[in-house]
Amino acid sequence: MRFVDRLVELEELRRIFRSPKPSLVRVYGRRRLGKTELLRKLCREERGLYLLFDEADPPQQRESLSRQVATETGGLMIPYPSWDAFLDHIRELDRKLVVFDEFQRVLASDPQAVSRLQHHWDSTLREVGPSVVLCGSSVGMMQRVTARRTAPLFGRLAADLRLRPFGYSGVRLLYPKMVEEDRIRRYSVFGGTPYYHEFSVDRTLEEAVHDSFLSATAPLIEEPQNLLRLELQSPTRYNSILFEIGQGTHDLRSLESKVGVKRGGLGPYLETLRHELDLVRMEDPVCGIKKQARYVFDDPFFAFYYRFVFENRHLIELGRSAQVWQRVEKQLDEFVGFQFERVAREALVLLNGSTHAGVPIDFDEIGRWWNRPGEEIDIVAAGKTEVLAGEVTWSRSPMELDVLRRLEIKVKQIERLRGRPVRLAFVSRSGFDSKLASEAARQQALLFDLPGLAQVFNQRYAKPEP
Repeated sequence: MRFVDRLVELEELRRIFRSPKPSLVRVYGRRRLGKTELLRKLCREERGLYLLFDEADPPQQRESLSRQVATETGGLMIPYPSWDAFLDHIRELDRKLVVFDEFQRVLASDPQAVSRLQHHWDSTLREVGPSVVLCGSSVGMMQRVTARRTAPLFGRLAADLRLRPFGYSGVRLLYPKMVEEDRIRRYSVFGGTPYYHEFSVDRTLEEAVHDSFLSATAPLIEEPQNLLRLELQSPTRYNSILFEIGQGTHDLRSLESKVGVKRGGLGPYLETLRHELDLVRMEDPVCGIKKQARYVFDDPFFAFYYRFVFENRHLIELGRSAQVWQRVEKQLDEFVGFQFERVAREALVLLNGSTHAGVPIDFDEIGRWWNRPGEEIDIVAAGKTEVLAGEVTWSRSPMELDVLRRLEIKVKQIERLRGRPVRLAFVSRSGFDSKLASEAARQQALLFDLPGLAQVFNQRYAKPEP
């Protein structure tokens, strides 16, 4: 697949490594997000040396590194009896940049190796030698090497880059020949991780879901479990939380009840899911009451997995994939509709600070709004002088005027408008009927159909590099 979307990160790394002074940089994020491809591309540009740590004991790790160095430099294998010997040789190489990929493996096998790296960096490498990139997929372990003042590399990083899943803006570039509706469906199922889309390109959606999830040997059926096992000693409680979120339970008290823990018992688990694993985020209602937080998936792939795959793995093991697909197909439009709201908010973020259809768009915060009685608004974007409130529909029929009228009623219930006027916005898969379009024009409300969203993304987002 093409190198897509990491252009901001790539340019930042280019800027750092073109400095005459060596730099120590950490690049991390969960599996499959494109870290390796990003760094390999950088190595090709900057005379870099890419080295991958094996999952092995320290002597075997150093032997593998010796073999890789010899292969990359065209020299002879030099034995490394210690980490000091390895780091001394790295300093002597005529390379501007060295990447240590899967660095968490040496953290697990020999924590002293990091202390030796600290010593060499402080004594010589920071002045003479290549820049060093520490790259890893275990977010927790990679964070701990710099997290506290007592951590080995605390205060030594020139840059700290955490890669996160692509938004829809980047994913849609993987499907240049698809219509926007189908692109949104693919994003809703496979999310923001490029690797997952390798099983989707050039297939129908049904074929892609079957090939990716619906057989005992499908490449993605165990992917979330493998990710949890990489980071956690026991994933059981985490799976229970993720399953309940996938089934539509989002507030803390309901999650505690469904999972079966006492009040306050889920706090540490949710913190890990949010901050170390990037699987869940906590949302507060924009312009609403802050004590009504919800927990939602940070990426559509995991929402799809825990909605449709996790509890049906026994059927998949029994070869009853057609039955599972029937369940998916029946509920897919409802599921995609929720992800479509995410796409709509992303489009508004791209427009923020500009004028669209003669309307200035300027906000400091965007998300959803809800209250205890159960009223919800799909988009609320709050600025200093105006609040934008919008509804999003993934329907086969054009949006009708009654959606506008209901939204007019709901915005009056928003608790923290603070006197700011409200501008309305509407996003519809199937366009708008004439009555809504006429009233929206009279109010200067914003309207986005699928071609309109495509235009926003096409104009505002960079094309992939070859």
